[in-house]
Amino acid sequence: MFEKIIRINQTKTFFVLAVYICLFIFIGLIGDIIRINAISFSSAFYALISFKIFPLITVLMAGIACAIIFYSISRFQGIMLSGNEYKELTKKSAITPKEKEIVSILEELLVKSNTPFTPRLYLLQAPYMNAFASGWDSHNSLIALTTTLTQSLNRDEIKAVMAHELSHIRHGDIRLTLIVGILTNILTLAINFISIAFFGGNRNEGANLARTILLILTFVVPLLTLILQLFLSRSREYMADSGAAFIMQTNMPMISALRKISGHYAQYDFKEVDSNPTRKAAYIFSVSEVFSTHPSIENRIRALRNR
Repeated sequence: MFEKIIRINQTKTFFVLAVYICLFIFIGLIGDIIRINAISFSSAFYALISFKIFPLITVLMAGIACAIIFYSISRFQGIMLSGNEYKELTKKSAITPKEKEIVSILEELLVKSNTPFTPRLYLLQAPYMNAFASGWDSHNSLIALTTTLTQSLNRDEIKAVMAHELSHIRHGDIRLTLIVGILTNILTLAINFISIAFFGGNRNEGANLARTILLILTFVVPLLTLILQLFLSRSREYMADSGAAFIMQTNMPMISALRKISGHYAQYDFKEVDSNPTRKAAYIFSVSEVFSTHPSIENRIRALRNR
């Protein structure tokens, strides 16, 4: 059953990435139709996709997107950790008893789960309780915990949180989180750029229709990307929670950790405390529930109790 759900999630991943690519190409073609000041929208669209007219904006957007994706993958650690002071924890760099304990917990989890790779471990200076995993693949991955989380949870709860993040890596979720976050930002930038570059002036009928579609997309695309992320991420959080319970052979530490983390946010009313938006979908906990990539704490605990 567990493996079947992971296969379903992987199928969903390919579907969502295909939708992103189609959106990206469509936005580029819309920009090209405006650029050539097309008389007929349909004729220009066909001419562009058949390369009778070279789709300059579409090709440029594709090149820029590839460059951004390549840069983001090669520099993902700096991107994900930026905005806060942080420290990489290793056997050599761990100084305090708490730091040594965290390194020891990761080693225990790797042995217990028979994990053949070792993600890099970071401690993030932050006043809120949270954690995340990121990377391109299992051998190029990281787990980060905030200092407040490590100071507020007991050893078993910290271990459950780390097992949750390790499960994200083992399930292949981190690559999706990274790519979807990058593509969402690229789509938004592309729409804004084309809208500004071709705003105003008299245009032919086809170009005007393309500009109207682009205007509609400025409102639709952010909502659509949110729906796509919700479609993927909520099931992955359930799977990572379940993975943590599976590794630890008990669900209680994960349940206790989730309660303490959500209670901490409720007590201190943390809302926009993180200056790095790229971590939002990767965190173990999200403040918002209705438009969040995370299911509610109550539903996650209910799922854990059902194993």
